[in-house]
Amino acid sequence: MVKKLLFIALCLLLVGCGSVSNEELDTINNDIIIYLSNNQYDNLVFNYVDYEDKKVIVGLSDNSVEKQNDFKEKIIDSKYIKFVQSEILNNDKNKEYTINIPNLDDITKVVINTMSQYDNVIEITDKEEIENIYNIFYNRTTTKKSISKNPENPDELFDIVFFDNENNNIDIYIYTKENKCYLEQTNNGIYDTSLNDFNTIKEYIKTNRID
Repeated sequence: MVKKLLFIALCLLLVGCGSVSNEELDTINNDIIIYLSNNQYDNLVFNYVDYEDKKVIVGLSDNSVEKQNDFKEKIIDSKYIKFVQSEILNNDKNKEYTINIPNLDDITKVVINTMSQYDNVIEITDKEEIENIYNIFYNRTTTKKSISKNPENPDELFDIVFFDNENNNIDIYIYTKENKCYLEQTNNGIYDTSLNDFNTIKEYIKTNRID
């Protein structure tokens, strides 16, 4: 009996008995990677295995308890996960973003892609209409960074594409989500906007719709 107790004590000191294996840590980390390859989860900045500490390190841009629980519910819950605050996006919290849009005089047309909601793509070349749409997007600033390719889970979404006189194009999304309206430009920013702005775009779709 004494020998058995001594053996257990030695195991605990050496962190050998009952300790998670490197293979198990790799499995946890790989489960996270597999989830990210099939799903969008913007709050996760990085994840890796710390073999020395026997933990899977998960860096969150928002490391609050609420967001940790969200991660556990949606991806994986394990006592071997260690959540840390990511400084990568945290350093950009006060950075100001401005919508990238061509000069008004250079815009030759605006294309509104309804994303199949109305089964059509609207092309606008009238100068006055172009200016009205341009004014919705012009000179917008925000501190909210867009880190996803497309807006996440919008209720209604339109893709606005501005073409200049050299046929270069710039995309900006306008969408509704949870009774609020936003503009979003990939790898740039997410901008608050009004329902009136959203309805202005929607009205152009209705009046130019081809059945």
